[in-house]
Parts: sequence; structure tokens; C-alpha cells
Amino acid sequence: MTTETVERLAPRPVPLRRALVAAGIALLVLIAVLGGFALGYQQAFAGRVIPGVRVGGVSIGGLDRTAAESRLRSSLPDAAAGSIVIEAPGATEQIPFSRLSRTYDYGSMLDAAFSYGHGGDLPAVVAQDIQAAIAGVSVAPRVTYDEAALAAEISAAAARHDVTARSAAVVLGANGQFEVVPAVEGVAVDRQAAVAAADAGLSSPSAADVTVRLVTSRTPPPVTTAQATAALRVAEQMTAQPLALTAATDAKFSEQISPATLRGWLTFGPSASGPGGLAPGASPAPGSSPAPGASAAPSPAASGSAAPSAAPSAAPGTSPAASAPAPSAASSPSATGSPGPSTSAGGYVPLLAPDPVRKALTAITPQLDHAAVDARYLLANGKVIGVLASQDGSQLDVQTSITAISTALSARASGTPTSSVQLATSTLAPTLTTAEAKKTAPLMTVVGSWTTYFTPSIENYWGRNISIPAAKIDGYVVAPGAWFDFWQVVGYPTFAEGYGMGGAIIDGHTELTGAIAGGICSTSTTLFNAALRAGYQIGDRANHYYYISRYPVGLDATVAIWNGGEQDMTWRNDSSYPVLIHAINAPGSVTFQLYSVDPNRTVTLSAPVVKNYTYATTKYEYVTSLPPGQRQQVEWPANGFDSWVTRTVKDANGTVIHQETFYSHYALVNGLIEIGAAKGSQPSPGTTPSPSPTPSPSPAPSSTPSPSPKPTPGA
Repeated sequence: MTTETVERLAPRPVPLRRALVAAGIALLVLIAVLGGFALGYQQAFAGRVIPGVRVGGVSIGGLDRTAAESRLRSSLPDAAAGSIVIEAPGATEQIPFSRLSRTYDYGSMLDAAFSYGHGGDLPAVVAQDIQAAIAGVSVAPRVTYDEAALAAEISAAAARHDVTARSAAVVLGANGQFEVVPAVEGVAVDRQAAVAAADAGLSSPSAADVTVRLVTSRTPPPVTTAQATAALRVAEQMTAQPLALTAATDAKFSEQISPATLRGWLTFGPSASGPGGLAPGASPAPGSSPAPGASAAPSPAASGSAAPSAAPSAAPGTSPAASAPAPSAASSPSATGSPGPSTSAGGYVPLLAPDPVRKALTAITPQLDHAAVDARYLLANGKVIGVLASQDGSQLDVQTSITAISTALSARASGTPTSSVQLATSTLAPTLTTAEAKKTAPLMTVVGSWTTYFTPSIENYWGRNISIPAAKIDGYVVAPGAWFDFWQVVGYPTFAEGYGMGGAIIDGHTELTGAIAGGICSTSTTLFNAALRAGYQIGDRANHYYYISRYPVGLDATVAIWNGGEQDMTWRNDSSYPVLIHAINAPGSVTFQLYSVDPNRTVTLSAPVVKNYTYATTKYEYVTSLPPGQRQQVEWPANGFDSWVTRTVKDANGTVIHQETFYSHYALVNGLIEIGAAKGSQPSPGTTPSPSPTPSPSPAPSSTPSPSPKPTPGA
């Protein structure tokens, strides 16, 4: 038997790498297929929602954005339907959603719907497409509303249920006694909690009505009834007895303040200083500040003598005027209204209210205020021979006195009986003391003088409109550095003082009795020329409307007052020594002499420069209002011209300390004479020229002034 061995070849195993490559190729084929499908699917629904997408149950698959929004607006329930129900104890109110502008947030909902199957990596897109096709995709509705409107509506509703805590208060009753108005506890609504509850409900798209229950808390009053009652007891202790007011400057003065009046002086509130302290907000007494002076040119209808045509010099200054209002007292808490004062600054206590106290002290000020009296010089035979002593004045210090009264009432509140208070006063020193007057009296001499001559007539009320103001000025002392103000010293003229109607220039024409104190300009012009020639600083000065021959050319000084304004004459004593003004009234003349320690000044006045000279004429007019042949001068002729006078003042060293040019424009005024004519006869009026010589220069300064020419009618 023969055995044959046959060799069989075993199959060789496939390598693992080849298997992996095959699997990868298969996967790539699958991805390519799916990618192609997804790419085609996206291209098919480019700009549209993929099928299967719903918003709030409304299918919008296959629709573009405009169509999808239109379907949602027509298919979704109305988001503005419904209301917020506010529940509070004993009351319910509703806030419709429509007032909050509640609506669907279509933009964000469509953005979410379009995000499915569009964009992103390929696997995610394929997965979203498959999910939408098989199970569908649901986008939750979203709503929006006006949050500011919600907060405002909640706040308004809460305000209707808030109760403001009301402080207890002490008030003065109708019977003049203190009474307590009880406190009221407040109720405050928690607005934040209410807004949060409403927000939670409004944010749910399915909410038709949202119920919000208001949460409240109790708020205590700033001042309790117990605190007010305690304050009332203290106030009664402070006002139980009268309070006497005295003054150290007047031993006879005593003012009794009754308990009823004291009760009216109190208010109530917080005070760090304890009972009786000044009311909160009290401030020192009003101060004063100098008001700048202003000088205006008088109108033609001015009271006085003339209406100046040139602008006056700058005003030097005026007397002080009060500039700050009195401080107002803190008010007592009202029985109704907002909470009373906080008690953190010392509790609720009775306080002294400054206003009623200030009013009461102001009423008694005339009894305690005494002006200082300046020393006066005694003159005899043109020399200063002696001095009348000065006297200190006194003035009630209102604010310090209020503090003293407050301290006294506080002492009563602390149990210390106080029956009187000494009011505070301050001493007023005279401008010219006895010592200063005695020191300068032996050295005083005439440093300036001038005389004006006039004819006593109806135009100056037979001279009294000149002599009365001169007598008022006589003896007046101008302190070093002080201003002399004509109207301030003389005062506004009245019939009671003896003034009468006199001449005035009104609308460019002379009125013989046109104004009270007409003719007073002779006084102001005379004093002006004395001060001018003494070398003192000049302030306000204005010339007359037309030239009056009794005054030096270009150196007249009119004064006038009218409704709302005045023309003044002022000058300043810019020397180191007081100036005594001495007036001399004589029949037909007025003289002013200025006495002082000679400052050794040299005064030079230039001759007037006269230009633009025009001659006046006189017109005759026949009238039937006068008996035939009778004549009446109605207007006096005055030539018109402009003048310039320059003054130069030098001190003892020859240094120029003043140099100014006084300009004056004098208007042309034609004369008018009326002649009586019989009725039916009307002769022709005539005009006769009345030339006048060119005005002569002012006289040179001298201690004895030369008389002025005979005056023409006027101021």
C-alpha cells in the first residue's frame, strides 16, 4: 500500500489595516450621502423655517420670516388680554395688560425657529433636520412689556394704600393755650415685592390674569404723642410767668411780656441745645451794605428850579441800605400733612421762634435807639470860639437780645426761675468827638466862601425858599473823608417847614410858581461855589437849563426832585480835618463859609471858554386876557451858549490833586411879552431882538466874593 502525502496551502489572513480602510471608505460614503442630503435639504428651505418647527403650537415650517410672523400674529392668543389684579385690605383694582404694552417678542421667537436646521456643523444640522422631520421642534412663546410702565402703575396703586405717618404736634389753640395733636401711625406698601410678583406673572405667556397681593408694614411717626405731651409740659413751664425786658442804657425802660405773648413766641421741633433754644434755621440779624448811589438828570417837570441839559457827575455814594431779609422761624408741625421734624437732633422740644420776637423788639426799638450827637463848633465874630460836647448814641442789638431771651426761657425749662432779661445794646460813637473838635477848634479858619445875591420875590417865595435850607445846613460838620449830600442834609421840602411855591423851569419855560421850594438852587449853587473854591472833591453837579446871570458862568449847581428821581449837589471833604459849614442869611443874599484847618491848597479857576453863542429875541403878543394896553412879561430872554471852566487844585507841595473841567450847555430862550388888546382888535405880533453881552468870566477865588449881577427870574 502506498501512502501519498499531499501538501495543502492554508488561507492567508487579511491584514487589519485593510479592514479599517474599508470601513472608513464606507463611512465617508455615508457622510457624503447624508451631507448631500443635508445640503440639498438646506438649499430647499433656504430663507424658510424647516418643516416640523412650531411656536406655541403654531406650525410655521416651510414659511419665510414675513409669512411666519404673520401666521404667529394671527394664530397666537392675544398677549394684551388680561390684567394684573391688585389686592389690598378692603380694596381691589385692576391694571390691564394693554396699559403695559404687553405683546409677544416676535423677533426672538422667529430667531429661535430659524436657528433649527440652518448653520452650524454638518452633524448637528443633520440631527436637527431628522428631529424636526420625525418628532417636530417646539419653540416656547416669549412675551415682553414696558417695565417702567409696570413700576409706575404699581407705585400709583401703592400710593393709594400708603398712609403717611403724622407726627404729634403742639399747637396754640383758639383759647390761647397749648394743645397736643395726636400722632398717626403710617402704613407703607412694599413696592419692590409687588413689582417682582407682577413681573413673575407677566413673564408667563399663558397668564391671563396676575394676582398681586400688596405687602404692607407699619411706620412709626417721627414725633410720638408722648413726646409732644412732654414738650407741652415744658412749654407751659417756660411761659407760666411774665418776662420783664430791661436795658442797661435806660434805667426807666421796662417792658412786661405776658404769658400769652410768650406762648406766641414759641414753636416746637428738634433742637440739639435743648428746650428754649433758637428755632432751627435761625440766623444772625440782617446786616446792611452800602447801596451804590446813582444820580439821574431831572425831567423838565422836576420840583425845584431847573432841568439840567448836561449829564451830572458820577455819584459819590449813598447811605447804607438793608440788604438781607430777616430769617424765618421754623414752623410748628401742622395737624395734617407731612411728618414732623426728626427727633434725632435733641428730641421734640419748645423753641423760641425768632420772627415774632424780632417783630416785638423792633416795635420797642424807638424807645432804646438814640442817635449819637456830634460835637458842635461855636462861632462868634467869624471865629470858632468853643465846642459843644458830643454825646454817644445807643442802638438795640436785636439778634443778641433774642439770644438772651432764648437763654432765659431755657433756664425756666431747666427749673431755674427767671423773671427778667436785660436787652443787649451797642454804643454808637459820634462822627465828631469832643476831643477832636477841641483839638481843631483853635486852628480853624475860613477856607472857602461864596455869596449869591437875589431879589426877594414871588419866584423864591420872598426869599424863604433860599433862607430855610441855608439855615438847615448852618452848623453842619462834614467829617474827614465824608460826603456832603444836599438833599440828605436839607431833606425834601414841605409846606409844613415854611417852603412855598417858587420859580421852576418846566418844559424849557419859566414858571414863576411852578414848584415847591422854587429858588432853592441859589442855596445849592452858593455852597457848591464855596466848596469848589476851597479845593474839595466835587461829586454831583449840573447846570440850569438856561443861563441865570446871578450865578458865575458855568459854575451854577441846580438841584431838583421829581417822582422817581432827583438831581443832587454833592462834594467830599477829602482833607484830614473836619469842615464846619456856616450859612449867613441876609436880606437879598445868602453866604456860605467853610471853616477848617487850612489844608494849604491852591485853587485856580480858568476864565470861562464860551462857544456856540446865540442871541435871544423878545416877542410881543397881543392877548384879550389882559386889559387893553397892559403888558405882562411871560418869558425872559436868555442867550444860548456852551461854556467850559477848568479848576486846578494843588496841595502845599504844588502837586495837582484835582483837575476837572465843568461843561455847561445853556439853551436859547426867547422872551415873550403879552400886551392887552380890546376884543375884535388883533394887532400883528412883533419881535424885537434883545442881544446880551457875552458872559464875563467867573471872578477869581477870594475870601470875599464879589456880588453877582442883578438876577433874572428863574431858579
